[in-house]
Amino acid sequence: MRTIRKTTDALIVSLFAALVIVVFFQVVARYVFNQPPAWSEELARYLQVWVILLASPLCIRRGSHLAVDYFSHRLSPAARRRMDILIGLLIVLYVSVVTIFGIRLMIVGRFQVSAAMGIPMSVVYAVLPLSGALMFMESLLRTWHLIRSRGEAA
Repeated sequence: MRTIRKTTDALIVSLFAALVIVVFFQVVARYVFNQPPAWSEELARYLQVWVILLASPLCIRRGSHLAVDYFSHRLSPAARRRMDILIGLLIVLYVSVVTIFGIRLMIVGRFQVSAAMGIPMSVVYAVLPLSGALMFMESLLRTWHLIRSRGEAA
């Protein structure tokens, strides 16, 4: 997992850097030359989606996704641990569905091209099964550690 995590982290940083460069280029082209290229907005949108979805496994690993924890603080440590395990299993189920339907969407996307750049949409949709599989692994590991631990909730 260490290699996969480092590769994902490097990809997130690279895509975010590309996003910043493309958006900066688009702003300069719009306000200085009064002619932004059509492809820059589309590329920025796709890069943003890729960065967000690839960062989701990182959030699962660190436990930093948004959560409403008003109720969980009132539970005993054992009940909180059981609730965290249940939530972890539900996340595993959800990302399994995301991965499966992401693969189906990629297959359909082979026959579509993006409007401005003309790239196959399967390239854009590839982030769904990729991030889904990464989130599956991270949530499965996190849930497994919760199940194996005898202490309080993570």
